[in-house]
Amino acid sequence: MENQWLLSPTRQLTEVERSLVWQKPVTHIESDAERRICSEVKRNWTRGEMKITNILLEGDAGSGKTQLAKALSADFGLPYAKVTCFADMDKSDVLGSILPMLPEDENNTKGITYKYYPSEIVRAFENGWLLEIQEPTVIRDAAVLMALNSALEADGSINLPTRIVHRHPDFIAVITTNRGYNGCRPLNEALRDRVQHSEKMDLPPIEVMSTRAAAKTGCTDEELLLTFARVIVLLDQTAKANAIKGVAGMRSYFFWVDAVLQGSEAVDALYHKVIYKITTDPDEIVILEQALSKHGVLSELEEMSERQINTNGQVMEIHTEGTMETEFFNTIPDDIPAVVLRKSADNEGHSNDDAETAADTQSSDHGEDGDPIYHELQQKNNVELEQQRRNFRKHLNRQAREMVKGSPHENVNLIVHRPEATIAHHREYHQIASMLMPIIRELVRKTLPLLEHEVSAEFAKSRLYGTKFHAEKLASPDFHYYSQKCPPDEEPSLAVALRIDESASMSAFGRLDAAKQAAVAVYEFCESCKIPMLIYGDTADRSSLEQMSLYSYIDYENPALNDKYCLMAIQGHSNNRDGMALRILAEKLMKASQNAKLLISVSDGQPKAMPNYTGETAISDMREVIQEYKRKGIVFLAAAIGQDKETICDIYGQEHFLDITDLRQLPARLVQVIAKYL
Repeated sequence: MENQWLLSPTRQLTEVERSLVWQKPVTHIESDAERRICSEVKRNWTRGEMKITNILLEGDAGSGKTQLAKALSADFGLPYAKVTCFADMDKSDVLGSILPMLPEDENNTKGITYKYYPSEIVRAFENGWLLEIQEPTVIRDAAVLMALNSALEADGSINLPTRIVHRHPDFIAVITTNRGYNGCRPLNEALRDRVQHSEKMDLPPIEVMSTRAAAKTGCTDEELLLTFARVIVLLDQTAKANAIKGVAGMRSYFFWVDAVLQGSEAVDALYHKVIYKITTDPDEIVILEQALSKHGVLSELEEMSERQINTNGQVMEIHTEGTMETEFFNTIPDDIPAVVLRKSADNEGHSNDDAETAADTQSSDHGEDGDPIYHELQQKNNVELEQQRRNFRKHLNRQAREMVKGSPHENVNLIVHRPEATIAHHREYHQIASMLMPIIRELVRKTLPLLEHEVSAEFAKSRLYGTKFHAEKLASPDFHYYSQKCPPDEEPSLAVALRIDESASMSAFGRLDAAKQAAVAVYEFCESCKIPMLIYGDTADRSSLEQMSLYSYIDYENPALNDKYCLMAIQGHSNNRDGMALRILAEKLMKASQNAKLLISVSDGQPKAMPNYTGETAISDMREVIQEYKRKGIVFLAAAIGQDKETICDIYGQEHFLDITDLRQLPARLVQVIAKYL
């Protein structure tokens, strides 16, 4: 069958080039993205400036980016080449290198010659191949990206040490990159602007997944294929929602199906082919298991094992305890009450003093003198300091009112408070910190090695190749005539905002205690890792003159005035106007210089404020705020600790929702989530 997508049918490829054109295996199934790209490129191929030659495929690992790039090579009839970018990539990796050629006679030190070796990028650029550029987002040196920008111009050229090469008219660049993985940065704006067609690569529909798996593995059991596909999708969504960095993708799916066909038990193979590829952290595995249990997936897999579908006849007995609506560990005696307070439309703000105990999380982790270890802030109790506090409080009030101008909350009476700590607050903080510090210190220990080296602009000298030539080295007989710039190392580039709902219902069922513990955990972790943070609480309708109240506990804008002990002043008040609080905190995060900005909202119910901020009106306002600032780069996460979880999940989206059933796990979960974004 003639290939309808050939771009240059009359072009004569060399024998080497013909061998580089990818051949589709019989198991390859064309995707909608492949047909769409081929149609767009073919349609515009002879339209001059409208020609599509730069393509971006962005998505998770295992979503088929490289497979699609290879398929395009076969569709277009172009040789396939690939370059995998790395963190300390420099210009010589883009342009090629001039290397000394040693004489054949080792005793002859005269007549040394140099030879230029082109990079794979130059070869594809000059000869008109399809080049896959993998993970340019990991490159640290901005100058390298600028060199790539020049190569991606429609009439681009590359200045080599020996000559200038111009872009071949058949050259196509396919950029493949992951989204938000460790070591990745946002794709350079100039590079992204040169792309003429982009595809968002996600897991395909489960029907397409099952079709591909059937072709790859030969499995004919449609029920098994569809069930396994649903499990992969569920695990992928759960991992994203809980900031678990692993990925459940098509590769995991194929190997899981194949393992079961070869005789492995479905559940046993699930762990070794899928779950352990996502994570081996025990706490994160529990989260994944509970998601499977909540949706009844484990029972389905167990039934398949009992029916011995394509297995060796052995049955593994699986015992699952708990769901996403129950405890993480049923062995803990202090269960959360079966009946919990739901915030309703006629909520009058009543509360009770019942609270769960944290006895099971106590620890004797103290310093050498027996006192709990915590971070002290320097305080100066003098007139000048008090004046600074007043001025900062006035600044925060003006700033907050300015941030809501033009929004539906512009005419809401707003006051920003800076709570002050008492001696009782100091004692309470020390008690909570002593319980949480073992967990925090362990997470800090794992995180700090990633942040050790912060700045570097040194040159590694005496290199055989590099970007800078040192003439003074010509007298040296070791041929090390170059130096190469050492790439800058990673720097913590995350700002965190923690928003705590201080409505009346937070006082019930231990939610307020959990919120305080979460605030302490987030503060201590971020302080240890030098992460800028905001910790704010909010309530509504304290009075007709104070329709919205913000409580600024920790603000990175003026860290010298922060007092961590005031976090113990968090308490339940009245109603809540969530959209207004989220807008203000998001605006404050937007002013941070850090690349990643994370806003976590701890809430137990739906928004409700007087006179008519409730129901669909309030929910719609929250959605608009979240969508607006997501487009601006803010990452939202909702930690739901009440019974309105389904509504909160619907507002924020499944990928930005943390279902906190066991309140005792809230502090550790939040700190783990923050650590994942570093």
